[in-house]
Amino acid sequence: MSWFKLILENSWRDLRMGDGRISLATQTVLLFFLMTLTLSSASIQNYLAGNLDQMLGSDLVVESHAPLKSEDEIALRSLAQRVSVTQLIDITVTHKNEWARVKLKLIDDAYPMQGNLQVGDTPVATQRAVNKGPAIGEVWLEPRLAGQLQMQVGDILTIGGTELRLGAILFHEPDRIMEGHSTALRAMVHTGSLKAGSIDRGNSLTRYLASADESQQIAVESWARDALAGANVIKKIGGQHPLASFWQRTENFLGLASVILFFMGAVALDMTNRRWLAKMRYRLAIYASFGVRTSTAMLMALGEWLIGFLLSALLAALLAIFACGLIVGQLQGQFPGLQTSWHWVAALKTVGLVFLLLIALQIPSFLQLSRASLLSLIRNPAEGSFVWHRLVWSFLSVALLAAAYSDNWLLTGLTLSAIAAALALMVALTWTFVRLGDLWGRRRTGLLPFAFFMMRQRLFAKSAQVLGLGLCGLLLLFTLMLMRDLGATMESHSRSHDGNLMISDARSDQIDGIHRWAAQTGSTVRTLRPFVPAQLVAVNGKSLDEFQKPSDTLATLQDPIRLSWAKDMPRNNRLVGGKWWPTDTANWQQISAEPEVMTDMGFSYGDVLTFRINGKSYDFNLAASHAYKPGAGSITFWFQVPLSARAQIDAATHHMGSMELPETAWDALAQLWQQYPTLSLVPLKELTERFDQTLGIVTKLTTGYAAMVLLLALFVLAASISGFSADDRQKNGLLMSMGLKGTDCLRLNLYEWGGTALIAAAGAVAGTWIAGRLIYQAQFNLAYDPDILWVAAMVFTMIITVCLVGYIACRHSLNVSVRTLMTT
Repeated sequence: MSWFKLILENSWRDLRMGDGRISLATQTVLLFFLMTLTLSSASIQNYLAGNLDQMLGSDLVVESHAPLKSEDEIALRSLAQRVSVTQLIDITVTHKNEWARVKLKLIDDAYPMQGNLQVGDTPVATQRAVNKGPAIGEVWLEPRLAGQLQMQVGDILTIGGTELRLGAILFHEPDRIMEGHSTALRAMVHTGSLKAGSIDRGNSLTRYLASADESQQIAVESWARDALAGANVIKKIGGQHPLASFWQRTENFLGLASVILFFMGAVALDMTNRRWLAKMRYRLAIYASFGVRTSTAMLMALGEWLIGFLLSALLAALLAIFACGLIVGQLQGQFPGLQTSWHWVAALKTVGLVFLLLIALQIPSFLQLSRASLLSLIRNPAEGSFVWHRLVWSFLSVALLAAAYSDNWLLTGLTLSAIAAALALMVALTWTFVRLGDLWGRRRTGLLPFAFFMMRQRLFAKSAQVLGLGLCGLLLLFTLMLMRDLGATMESHSRSHDGNLMISDARSDQIDGIHRWAAQTGSTVRTLRPFVPAQLVAVNGKSLDEFQKPSDTLATLQDPIRLSWAKDMPRNNRLVGGKWWPTDTANWQQISAEPEVMTDMGFSYGDVLTFRINGKSYDFNLAASHAYKPGAGSITFWFQVPLSARAQIDAATHHMGSMELPETAWDALAQLWQQYPTLSLVPLKELTERFDQTLGIVTKLTTGYAAMVLLLALFVLAASISGFSADDRQKNGLLMSMGLKGTDCLRLNLYEWGGTALIAAAGAVAGTWIAGRLIYQAQFNLAYDPDILWVAAMVFTMIITVCLVGYIACRHSLNVSVRTLMTT
């Protein structure tokens, strides 16, 4: 018989057994999750790359949050063949009693650079292609906006005191890709239509669409990198779609969620490995008796494991292709033309990553086999210190997966720390419970003292079982609780906000008008916090473009953020680290940042943060870290500087706050917006709708994720039975040979499983409390206040389930003779 044929036969024999099937199913589920994520993300990224070529509207775009200086614009025009300048301004437009928040695009005569605009005379009219934008004196509105304002072609719309005629309904812009995933309502006017100063353009986004060949694109990109701080360059050749980083962050988030799934899978695989090790010891002993060298026997063992992995990869690939097709079908509404395709390189990278993770879980087993003597192979020795080896390698494997996907190191570190603390606690609980129980039962008779004695003799095996079930319970309990609490918080947040109208951006010259309007309508201004729009452009002289790993924090900091100032610590903030500046400090170049921002970006105290404010650069030394504290208002800021810094910053002051409006005041909002079109107000109703939409998406995601967690929890439970079944059967056979009845064995097993479940449940609850205390406040600004009844119900369910499954397994094993029990 050839070695290869023997490996195949042994592999097939293993897969026909219960523990082999559990191992195969666990590996398949883990591979399926990550391969589905990889294939879906690769299909989207491939679509975005092709979409970039077709919908950029030019060869290259230079995007800046402030218009270029005249000399910089001249330099850009000298490097490119043609240039078109567009500006985007967020304003509120009104028509009669209707109003809408709009992204207004100002265009010049050179727009569009490439492609055509698609327009019509009504929202349902046949579209026609035009190669020029609206003429001076005209405005074009997209169909949704025209419907919301109840306007038709020929109607007059007043913007900034200028009357504009609705000339056409705008369906498509060739540079629409630049808006990414935005669903904002759109309007377009010629820049010459609006009088100078009629609309504040301080918060505008300016884009320079350029026609250039490949060498000119390289020259423009190099020039912009050196001359334009905070500018973003997007090009067709070798460029990246504006949504590419967003989807990369989505993939990172879901990949990080797989850490919990993989940890549970590792527990199931570790338990099934006990049976696998017993079979391998038996086979290696037989091989050794025939004179086979240890190295050859180890290669055969590795080959048997590898065949199981390859079969899992094949099954997972087939399932992932099917699931990817379903996901892409759901996304075609947002991405017309998106197609499912097989991406070999991405799929092989994922399979390779999972292979490394799983082989890391097997290393302790292979080490144990390679170092075992022939006598120990036959005798089936105690596990001893190899329990700790398996635990360490499992933790390293999960840490490797977290490192591969994490873009939030604070959350990753807190999660792994909570799991490590929970594992240490469960080990301590197990040893304390078993030793104290054994000490109590030494001078007593009966099945319960004997159960403690048996658990004491199998302490290492019992510790592994408790760790597996306890970790599974911890991850399941915390996942379900976190999702339940986040859902409840999201649902209640929008209904308990400060006031029923948010002031998201108001200039200082608009504040008096807001107060007058509030007095006239009986409204109340509840809070106002000052800030200036500031864009972080460098850290210790290093440009933000040099930060390669995408994250939500980095994506947010690439646009202007709100920079506020305070003399003393705000009442809704608390000091986390560093030193807050004195009240009368003269050193204005200090700054405080939120801890999550510091962690995600890798900031340290003493770093120099360079902000671009109103076209000028300002340096601040990172001196402190502050975090949100509930109970004194919900408005807070990522970055804060001393009050003395305000006099040094040459920029207009903006305000953020909230108002409480009576029912009669809502109809009068149009008057306020007619006077101040750039005033940004967000009604609570709109916030509620956004939260409800987000909550619906979160519910779908969490339902699917919870199903995966529950599936792996069942695998862990099955593995805990299968992995220790041989020990339990031998124990039952020995006890029945000594005269105990089957009912006594059932009671004894019930005591053992009850103790195991009780310790695991206690460890799971304690671990959940640790994780809650660490993560809730740091990540979600939530006070960890668990529902005791809900937790108790979950723990009770867990204990009953484990005991019931253990009882059924023991009852099933007792249906055979004593001789069979002793020999299996």
